[in-house]
Amino acid sequence: MAFKLKPIQTGPRFNGPTSGHAAPRSDIAPDCRHYRGDRPCHRNQLCRDCPDYTPYEARLCIVKLGALGDVIRTLCILPELRRAYGDAHITWVTLPNACQMLQGHPLLDRILPFHAMTALVLGQESFDTVICLDKEPEPCALAMTLFARRKLGIGLSPQGKPVPLNPEAESYFQLGLSDDLKFHQNTKTYPQLVHEALNLPWRGERYTLPVVQSLRDRLALSLAARGWQPRLATIGINVGAGTAFANKMWPAQRIVETIRLLRQQQPAAQILLLGGPAERAILDRVLDDLRSAGAADRVFDGGTEHSEQAFVALLDLVDLLFSGDTMAMHVAIALNKGVVAVFGPTCPQEIDLYDRGRKLVAQVPCAPCYKRVCDHQDQCLKAIPAQDAARAISEVLEQVRKSADVPPQRLAG
Repeated sequence: MAFKLKPIQTGPRFNGPTSGHAAPRSDIAPDCRHYRGDRPCHRNQLCRDCPDYTPYEARLCIVKLGALGDVIRTLCILPELRRAYGDAHITWVTLPNACQMLQGHPLLDRILPFHAMTALVLGQESFDTVICLDKEPEPCALAMTLFARRKLGIGLSPQGKPVPLNPEAESYFQLGLSDDLKFHQNTKTYPQLVHEALNLPWRGERYTLPVVQSLRDRLALSLAARGWQPRLATIGINVGAGTAFANKMWPAQRIVETIRLLRQQQPAAQILLLGGPAERAILDRVLDDLRSAGAADRVFDGGTEHSEQAFVALLDLVDLLFSGDTMAMHVAIALNKGVVAVFGPTCPQEIDLYDRGRKLVAQVPCAPCYKRVCDHQDQCLKAIPAQDAARAISEVLEQVRKSADVPPQRLAG
């Protein structure tokens, strides 16, 4: 059962019709979308009699921390929230690295980092709806402290334990309490689950991320200086998958084997190796092994020291991404790229590739497991042959390029 909230005392709200409303009769109008308070708005005047007065229809606050990939896929709720709440002001509270990745999202008005100063500011505001989709005590506690007419998702009980706040969120919440429910009984994707948890209609909405064009251009120029050609197909290969769970991506040897097969099946395609700072060693190992085998032609080092926004811009240069179930996969989905994803310890049914990809699932009795350390001799790493990966990448690449009406390619020179 959903946890019953005690009555919430709401703070002051600045209400007003959303269209055809008379201009403000006071010098300040903090309910206006353009009002800033610490500096002039675009009109550079006091608010009284302003013809651009635009009061908010509603104010929403979304609390979603967690891993970057988890934050990215939760962006799927924004289109439906915009439909449900009209021209609302939407605040998203998340971790600082996710703030960078979400910066500039057209469906968000404000992105705030999760820390004490944010809690102080939000504590003085009031909202029509607060949404929390995390199940950890800290974000749940923040959601419970905010003034709101309605709270949805997950909150905190008087005993300090996460609990569902509305009946629709119960199924979503219970998946975290039962491995059988999460691993075997559930057939719904994460986007569908969170829509239902918020009592929003599920229309198959995908999640999107903004791309900083200047970063994209700079990265494209840097790669072009090393021989990369934008007109040729580019396959991104993400060599890592974080440390939260064991066996989410293959070791260097298996990646090298897949690339060598791709060199035969897609001779005109380029390979862009991707990873973060923790993957520098495995990326170097892949490159060294390919050079030793004479298979490093048109294989490019994408670098491992990019900012969050630069990583998104870099991924926007590929046609398809091969990855484990990780943040890079969710970025590629958000950018509408082709995706071939390997699944071992995590649940493939929760991921929606939106008809632009292929899932390679380890058919082993111990998967999924969500274990941080494997106790079955890395069975899921060995369960998917490199031949299957190369074939899936080739097929999805051809599908993606065909849908984009890209003409057949020939090798340059």
